[in-house]
Amino acid sequence: MSWSKKLTFAFYSLFGLISAFLFSWIVLAQVDFGYSGLYEVMDIKAHVKKFGPQNRYRRYYHLTNKEEHERLFSAINEAIHDDGAGLSELTYHTPRGSKLDTLLRVPEVVHLKDVANLVNAFFWVGGIAFLLWLAATIYFFIKRIQLPSVKVQSISILALCAVGTVITLIIGPVTVFYAFHEWLFPENHQWFFYYQESLMTILMKAPFLFGYIAILLVVLALIVFVGINWMLAKVERRLIRNTTKGEVANA
Repeated sequence: MSWSKKLTFAFYSLFGLISAFLFSWIVLAQVDFGYSGLYEVMDIKAHVKKFGPQNRYRRYYHLTNKEEHERLFSAINEAIHDDGAGLSELTYHTPRGSKLDTLLRVPEVVHLKDVANLVNAFFWVGGIAFLLWLAATIYFFIKRIQLPSVKVQSISILALCAVGTVITLIIGPVTVFYAFHEWLFPENHQWFFYYQESLMTILMKAPFLFGYIAILLVVLALIVFVGINWMLAKVERRLIRNTTKGEVANA
């Protein structure tokens, strides 16, 4: 296989994987990224009881219950998919419905609006990647170019990941982590919050919740990626079989 073909397949695989992540994100967003189930797994209730009373800016958060936490997380999830609308108005309540206080401080609202901008950017990148992947797939079918197998695509993706890993190790993981956040978020916008200053961070038991969500996202994306390629392989074999039968009949 020529290097140009390998490179073409590598980008084809990358666009397909990005598309799979986009689809997975959309699916998980509909169920609040599994927050309700992860709430129990991570024992977020105990986390709230421990750190709620320690918050310097908000009081009585430890009086809220699981249902309220799920409602708040769902509201934040909805807001970051709607340009951050309504974040400043979020309030938390007792189990009886009595309002206690607003949930987010200004730095948290600003940060979540930055996250909303990133989500918008991800949707644009994912949408473009999907269109490129779809166009390439149609082109391969029309030109009767054999689609790269899952094995070939996996090797391509692993090669790209290996290069990224080596670069990260050379620069330094910690340096890359901070540089990544500084690059993603505007200067002077706070993106790290201690539990004692942010109910949002307590609600999400950050950063641990993000790790679990990342695992769900990766697993679902890989399932989608393999599933789509498996179906395309079946379609390709059927097209080849029908074409062969047609050529034999015309002979």
